[in-house]
Amino acid sequence: MTAPLMQRIDRALCEFPEFSKHTITVGLNRSDDLHGSADSRNMTIRLNPRLRDGVAYATIGHELTHLLQKPGGLGIVPYGEEQCDIWTIARSDLFLDDVPFYLCSDLWKKKTWPSHANAVRSLCMEAIRVRQTNRRYKMWLEESIKEYLEGIEP
Repeated sequence: MTAPLMQRIDRALCEFPEFSKHTITVGLNRSDDLHGSADSRNMTIRLNPRLRDGVAYATIGHELTHLLQKPGGLGIVPYGEEQCDIWTIARSDLFLDDVPFYLCSDLWKKKTWPSHANAVRSLCMEAIRVRQTNRRYKMWLEESIKEYLEGIEP
């Protein structure tokens, strides 16, 4: 765990006021194919600092968002990987520094993601509002993202 990584974790935690009264344990994940993992029952995340590009804020935010999900977490974010991406992206533009892992993952490339990140964030924030009256909000979001992309293609 390097000092720069700890600074990134501390900065990311500032975006999660829900954890102010909780202790979050951060460990290392040395799996070659995992960026991170979370254990919401124990309020633990594990990050993989050995990745070539380092640990992105997006990864830290995604794993912290898992701690907000049921079962075991605080239960304020719906369960699931796509839901985790949606709530992470909507939470802060800090978490836009890398492509989402699960949300429309077939549509993003690392190189092109930055040009779409803010628009997708706005759509994720709207999807959370849509969810209040429409439980098919994920389908709404996926359709909205595809419409957005169709509208900007040459």
